[in-house]
Amino acid sequence: MIYELCFVAPQRLDGPLSDLLTDLGSMGVVLEDIGNKAVFSPLVHFERCRFKGYFEQEVDRLRVEVAIRALLLQQGERGDSELQWLALQDEDWQNHWKRYFRPLPIAARLLVLPSWLQPPPGMEERLIIRIDPEMAFGSGNHETTRGCLEMLEWVADQGPLGTLLDMGTGSGILLIGAMLLGAASGLGVDIDPIAVEVSTRNCRLNLAELPGMAERVAVEQADSLPPGPFQTVVANILAPDLIHFLAATPVRFADCVALGGHLLLAGMLREQGAEVEQVAQQHGFATIRHELVAEWSILLLRREG
Repeated sequence: MIYELCFVAPQRLDGPLSDLLTDLGSMGVVLEDIGNKAVFSPLVHFERCRFKGYFEQEVDRLRVEVAIRALLLQQGERGDSELQWLALQDEDWQNHWKRYFRPLPIAARLLVLPSWLQPPPGMEERLIIRIDPEMAFGSGNHETTRGCLEMLEWVADQGPLGTLLDMGTGSGILLIGAMLLGAASGLGVDIDPIAVEVSTRNCRLNLAELPGMAERVAVEQADSLPPGPFQTVVANILAPDLIHFLAATPVRFADCVALGGHLLLAGMLREQGAEVEQVAQQHGFATIRHELVAEWSILLLRREG
């Protein structure tokens, strides 16, 4: 038996609430817009959404509810939101996710699809990334994931991506997108063994026909930066971790990005973007683009020296 937990909260709390539900044991998080347009439209920021989490039968429901109410109060929301639990049979759970996932075109050339869907008419020629919802982060719906893919395509349109590092690879979606956009080789690194397993499987699924795939693409479990050098480095992780890798680790971003190479940073809230950008500039990087997507900052930098 699987239990679905449903409650209403602002979309601006997507990041904190999704992280909290995952930490509490949710096997996935779904957002549904209460209005008439898609939640993840890049042009609209909806005030309230329906959040859904999915828990095994042994979950401590009271602990989950108290944690959610505490976070809502901390964020200036009412802590008395109605939380509803619904029991799902195992066979219902197997197909439950499929109703929430749709083809997701990104930028001009990419299309993220779950395995059970075909490209919509007119999108058959796009570069298709097959990603199914799993515990590891990165199905393409989150603003930072989508923003990174858009930025990777922009960089690829300016010139070759070259050798690429995806730090905190999660599901491997950014690594896969970069390879489809022409990266010469790609390395995904994550501290989570589940993410490494999922990313490795997704790379095989998406890149099996890539010439020399076994030699050009790898995924490793580690908590430190490899020395490189890499022409392109992307890291969609939390702001404190970005600052740590910029300034405090034995191998820093400046050590693993080649001179003239690109560093793409995401995972920071928009109010954290200026601090991360300042630290990056203090450690040898120049800003090329600083984009704001919903509540998030996305930074594209070049290593100057």
